[in-house]
Amino acid sequence: MTEELTARNTEPFVICRDVRKSFGSNEVLRGISLEVKKGEVVVILGPSGSGKSTLLRCINHLETMDSGMITVGGEAIGYEMRNGELWEAPYPVVAKQRSRIGMVFQAFNLFPHLTVLENVMLFPVSVHHVPKDEAKKKALEILDRVGLADKANEYPRRLSGGQQQRVSIARALAIEPELLLFDEPTSALDPELVGEVLQTMKSLAEQGYTMIIVTHEIPFTREVADRVVFMADGVVVEEGAPDDVMVNPKTDRFRTFLSRYL
Repeated sequence: MTEELTARNTEPFVICRDVRKSFGSNEVLRGISLEVKKGEVVVILGPSGSGKSTLLRCINHLETMDSGMITVGGEAIGYEMRNGELWEAPYPVVAKQRSRIGMVFQAFNLFPHLTVLENVMLFPVSVHHVPKDEAKKKALEILDRVGLADKANEYPRRLSGGQQQRVSIARALAIEPELLLFDEPTSALDPELVGEVLQTMKSLAEQGYTMIIVTHEIPFTREVADRVVFMADGVVVEEGAPDDVMVNPKTDRFRTFLSRYL
């Protein structure tokens, strides 16, 4: 991390406090507390069913919390204060709040009837009301950054899985987010296509984006993460710098998890 990033990486930008979420009788998040600083790359590891993806979706208010508090840049995403109490905000307010957060999913979620360029332009034009000429120029610049400038006029079905996921990343970048969330972005890819997506994400980390990444890519985690959070059974079991917690895990649970990937 550069000296500039280190200097500003002092105050929490994302704050989760005692976040709880159940689906029926299944308590998926059991009091998660987590902080992420501006410019920090946090990787969340954990077995399937540990609540990793649910936590990301709560941060972006794609899932509602049962209790607790999540703020991004001091703002409670999906909620507004009324008479000293938090209430769920109406959709226009939520949409505006989400405009600060880009999210990349396991599935690419591209619109098949739109070209690559149109997919990347869509949200700036339709949600942020950016003029089309300006959105097009920006989209082409972003596609160049992710190595897909030559695919601007192709349709998603003509692209490899790795290329489609890079388009998804470009689409997330097009709204100029303050926070990027990645929910197992390589899990749907063939092994030979994983590297190109991870390289794009590594480049974003080097550019200073604030990122929360759910992944099972252990070598990538050790190379890119500023901090690793290990979740299991809906709680944070361990967290710390990758060279500390991944080399000398303190719990048998994390040690066993790592042994499956090393």
